[in-house]
Amino acid sequence: MTRLFASLRGIEARPSHGRARRDAAAGRLRAARTTFDLSVLALRKAALDRVDLQDLASTALRANLTRLAERIGADA
Repeated sequence: MTRLFASLRGIEARPSHGRARRDAAAGRLRAARTTFDLSVLALRKAALDRVDLQDLASTALRANLTRLAERIGADA
């Protein structure tokens, strides 16, 4: 019986065990949030780069169409 109470006292004597688990969980959550934030930033940058490339392609196509229209007008 003494052994049982001794083991229970050992459990009660370790309140820092719960704190360590809580701190570890908080650290994992912080790391996950940081990773998520970095992923969102990378996705946003990729989307903006895509829009910029589409603008560049649109400008190039318009310039080519303008040149073709000028040639057709000059040939007519």
